[in-house]
Amino acid sequence: MYRIGIDTGGTNTDIVLVDLDTGELYSTKTPTTTGALLDGIKKGIRKASDIAGIDSGEIGELVYGTTIVVNMIAQKESEATGLVTTKGFRDVLEIGRAFRDRNIYDFFLDKPEPLVPRDLRFEVTERIDFQGNVLTPLDPEEVRRVLHELVSRNVTSLGVCLLHAYANPVHEQIIGRIAQEEFPHLFVTLSSEINPQFREYERTSTTVINAYMMPNMVSHLMEFEKKTAVEKMTPRLFIMQGNAGVMTFQAAHKKPVHVANSGPIAGIIAANHLGKLTGLANLITLDMGGTSCDVSLIQDNTLKFAMNSDVEGYPISVPTVDLSYIGAGGGSLAWIDGGGALKVGPKSAGAYPGPVCYRRGGTLPTVTDANFITGRIRPEVFLEDLTEVHEETQQAIGRHIAGPLGMEIREAAEGILQVVNSNMIRAIKLVSVERGHDPRDFTLVAFGGAGGLHGGKLAEELEIPRVLVPYSPGTFSALGLTLADLKHDYVHTRLATEDMIDLESLTEIYRTLECEGMAELEREGIALEDRVLLRTCDIRYFGQAYELSISVPSGVLGRKEFGNVVEHFHALHERIYGHSMREDPLEFVNYRVSALGITRKPLLGEMRSWKTGVPSFAPFAAKAFFDGRERDVTVFNRNTLEPGTIVEGPAVIGEMGGTIVVYPNQKASVDRLRNVLIHTNC
Repeated sequence: MYRIGIDTGGTNTDIVLVDLDTGELYSTKTPTTTGALLDGIKKGIRKASDIAGIDSGEIGELVYGTTIVVNMIAQKESEATGLVTTKGFRDVLEIGRAFRDRNIYDFFLDKPEPLVPRDLRFEVTERIDFQGNVLTPLDPEEVRRVLHELVSRNVTSLGVCLLHAYANPVHEQIIGRIAQEEFPHLFVTLSSEINPQFREYERTSTTVINAYMMPNMVSHLMEFEKKTAVEKMTPRLFIMQGNAGVMTFQAAHKKPVHVANSGPIAGIIAANHLGKLTGLANLITLDMGGTSCDVSLIQDNTLKFAMNSDVEGYPISVPTVDLSYIGAGGGSLAWIDGGGALKVGPKSAGAYPGPVCYRRGGTLPTVTDANFITGRIRPEVFLEDLTEVHEETQQAIGRHIAGPLGMEIREAAEGILQVVNSNMIRAIKLVSVERGHDPRDFTLVAFGGAGGLHGGKLAEELEIPRVLVPYSPGTFSALGLTLADLKHDYVHTRLATEDMIDLESLTEIYRTLECEGMAELEREGIALEDRVLLRTCDIRYFGQAYELSISVPSGVLGRKEFGNVVEHFHALHERIYGHSMREDPLEFVNYRVSALGITRKPLLGEMRSWKTGVPSFAPFAAKAFFDGRERDVTVFNRNTLEPGTIVEGPAVIGEMGGTIVVYPNQKASVDRLRNVLIHTNC
């Protein structure tokens, strides 16, 4: 059976096609058609199918990774969205939290405008307390009046977030039922179904984002299904989530907020899978594409998750792989600020007009242009004569950077690379040093089209001993899509101190959540032997504001199992914060279950074949600019490097959609899986 992964980024759409029976892989790239995403996707599917020599109708499963949610929120692309909330809580979205991310003393800080304007936020009279007791019943007639008013204002999607609905959803369910009876065309999001946990602001924001995105997401995915049908394809369709799992298109119709941060997650999944195959347990991932750079840390082959994150400044409260994101990609623009300092990013040239050297109309210098001028990106790899474009690119750097700074052009180009490297080093330190991890204990996994260009230098600066660049790094995230399991997360909030915990009730909470997960996996056709249930609990010291997530054993919970959970919390708190308070009471907050459907994995350990459809070339000598002077380099074709090959730096290794630079005083080797390992301490 064939499975295809499609990763739609800001610059390119990456495709990996996998034959699950033989382990053969086929990959390609095509420019992202930002105005019509599905056109670029269709083209990519055809290209990959042609490389594999198959008809696209033979593809049995398709996994889609996209930044569509982020893009639509950033561009405010949605139809009118309304919000119904408890009387007195109309302005929760604007009140937010007393927290300023960058500068707590900035009185002029611009907060993002609420996605639902105040005139589309309505209150209803009702009240449920935090234990789920109904204090003030809901009036159905008032609900009908509110819904009629919202629809009269052209609202097409509705978010419903009532106070303490996580403890008892009955009033939200009544509103949902009335909405479907009166206005069946209306899209409805209930907070008790999307995010049934406490913290009113985050729950409201998560609900609103889901409602805001639902019409466009449903339209996009339905159009996707129609396009595949036109191409005579009938694969099972899945979409990547931020929780490192996939879900069906049908599930995504109801929960688009879970797709919000999915863009860079697939590459982290692929890196962890590769780490297990190569015996590398501690990894820092660096995904540098055309628009952005995403960094994450993996310890003991275990992904780290955050229960709260944000999308374009709007908080969401769903489990998401913990990562750091900066606007540093190959297309990031170099510019000079008002004080005369050289800056890189966050603005990007994107796919169009792109870097100057792409010859698509770009006129402003980018990171890719700087790598091109310093000789690290080689046009010969792509069998192109870019003599004229080389001159145009030099002129762009000279006009916008070198001239104003009074520098030589190649010196200015190298300055651009130094600035963008500094930005990425800060991102790596954010997920490692600032959280108590020594980067020297990790391997840097560099991928994305530009990851291999910069990985060796970043590792050298941080004293990371080893850089792993996977085969076809430019399509590595698309490979991760083909490796992901199905995953659904469930949560129940009930605040209780340690002495209040009733183990029988606690076991019942987990069993209820597990039944929901098993039912969902059964609906998706997952065999019983491929279902896995994982329990965790969010715990804190009484009086703390935030929690740590601790694994909980399956089955009936006795005193021994409960004691182990408590001890694990103390140990984790001490490891993260440097101390524990074992005499202080604990507070148990959220109880979580992750339901996984284990998918069949490609046989990467075999590495029988990986075809990209790009012709080979013989190694040749060239010149490149490093540390202020020109050096002799050998340019290798990665497709011709056999396992065991040693490459002495400085050298350039070229392949489809990516380039690797082995810097001076570094050495690279090729392992049995055709990964390039750069050793920085030579």
